Order: sequence, then C-alpha cells, then structure tokens
Amino acid sequence: MYKRFSRISIPFLLFSLNNISGDVIGQKKVICLRVEFQESESSGTTGNGHFLMNPDTTCGNYIIDPPPHDKTYFQSQLEAVNNYFHSVSYQKFGIDLDQSNIFPESNNFAYTLPFPMDYYNPYGESESLKEERLITLFKDAIFVADSVDLISFEDSDFVIVFHAGIGQDFSLPYLDPTPEDIPSTYVDRDMLGEPFLGVEHGIILPETENHLLFEEGSILFDQASEPCDYQYGLTGVMALMVGFASGLPPLWDLESGESRIGIFGLMDQGSNNGRGLIPSPPDAWTRIFAGWETPTIVRPSNSISLLSRSENNIIKIPMTDSEYFLIEN
Repeated sequence: MYKRFSRISIPFLLFSLNNISGDVIGQKKVICLRVEFQESESSGTTGNGHFLMNPDTTCGNYIIDPPPHDKTYFQSQLEAVNNYFHSVSYQKFGIDLDQSNIFPESNNFAYTLPFPMDYYNPYGESESLKEERLITLFKDAIFVADSVDLISFEDSDFVIVFHAGIGQDFSLPYLDPTPEDIPSTYVDRDMLGEPFLGVEHGIILPETENHLLFEEGSILFDQASEPCDYQYGLTGVMALMVGFASGLPPLWDLESGESRIGIFGLMDQGSNNGRGLIPSPPDAWTRIFAGWETPTIVRPSNSISLLSRSENNIIKIPMTDSEYFLIEN
C-alpha cells in the first residue's frame, strides 16, 4: 500500500507497480454503488453516516457539489469525469455512460453497510489493519448491493463505491478532528486477491470533498475571513482514482510520499487544481504512455515552433540512451 503525503490530496493506493501498463484507450464500463453506514456517535468522523439530501445555503449560490447527493448527483459526477478524460485524451479514452450503471436504481435510496464509518478506518490502529478494513468496506459494498439487486459485476471494467461523508484526503496544518473519515482509495487486483463476486478491482470515493457542507467541516474554517473559498469538489479526486484504475501510474515518490511533478499533472497534486473542479491534464509523459499522443523527436541543433497545447504537439529531445526531455507549449 502506498500513501501520498501532501498539502492537498492524500489518496491511499492499494496498488502494485507490477500492474502498470500503457495504452489507456477506449471507453470504460463502470458500476457505481452508493452506500451509507450504520449511525454512530463517534466524534472521529464527518456526518452521520448518511448522504446529504437537503439543500445547503451556507455559501449562497456559490456551492460546490450541492446536495441532494442522490443518484442524479452521482450521474453528474460520472459525466464530469468522462468529459474531462475525453478532452485530455482527444476522445481516445473515457467512460461509457450508456453502458455504465449507478445502483441502487432508486434516486434517493442507498445501500446500508453493516458497520459504522469508524470501523472501516479505525484511529490509532496499524496501517495493515486499516488497509484490511478498507478492503472490507469495498467487499461489504459489493456484497450488500449484490444481495439486493443481483448485479452482474462481470460486465464492468471496475467498480466505484461512493460512500456517505467526506474523504480523508486533505493534510491539515493542525490536528485533524475527524481522523476516521474514509480515505479515497484504489484497490488493485493484488490487494483484493481473488475476484470477489466477479469484481477484480475498484475505487472507494466519498460523496464530496467539500467540508463546508458538514457541521464538522464548517467549524474548521469558521475563523477564516472567506470560509467559502475553502470548498473543493469531487471531480479531481475521482479523475485521479479513475486514472489509477485504468492504468495511469502515480507520479510522486512512492517511498517518501513527496511530490514530484506537483500541480502540473493529474497523477500528482494536479487533481485539486481549480478547487477540484478543473484538474490539471495529465502531463506530457503520461499522455504518451497512455497512447493518447505521439511525440516528435528532434535533435538539439533543430529549430522548431510549438503551438499551444494540442494533439501531438510534444517534442522529445534525447539526451542519452535512457534520458530525454519532453517539451510542450
């Protein structure tokens, strides 16, 4: 398991580098599950274990990820991430919205997991136990959904579990008052082991990254002069996780957790650009790796003019047999 420590997004990666491959092409069929938790009196989690369903007027008309967080809301999130990948891949990759499904089918209903939220990310426990519990959450969601709706998971490329509450995805400059929130997670094939009810891998995501929609989150920023400027949307983290599930590799230091390309690419800290609503495109190396673009090889003595970023306008300058520069405008 790898965890990225940064000022902004900190997803858990239950992820093996052996699974990385290129050619991230085509339309992915996704099954999305909406799950809630047993109610709990725990002070270590955000919310009450249920999805936000009532409109919020805390920031007037400027609300990111506004409730109700029903099926229609998550359909919009899926469409946003599909539009993002269609744009950055030049229509070579995205989500098959016609063949993807969000369960339960009822707009306002959600599956209920057997445990409260704090069970799945217990504070003060070992990293190995926390990893085990996150996998348990993923499996519990699949089991409960299948027991209700007999879902054919084999027909999907991967599963997204949307859970009630906020994501444990932000490194705060002070003590975190809700350390048992669930971190956004990619569970890969090695960590899951044998396919579970036909599912080989998938993603765990919160209903939103906007702390201000919750009472616990509002308290964090009540001393800020403009608390509404601290809102973040789900789109960026979701794009990052879909990238992992589809084969895009992480671009931060997996040993230390330190950033490497920072905000300049989706697969590091760029997922939260534009308040999480306008994530950075994948960097040039990632787009070439994925098969979305082909660079033009030039030598140091060549003269070339680069247009603003557009398809196949990346130049590659070899320096040694194993090193090169990639340049785009």
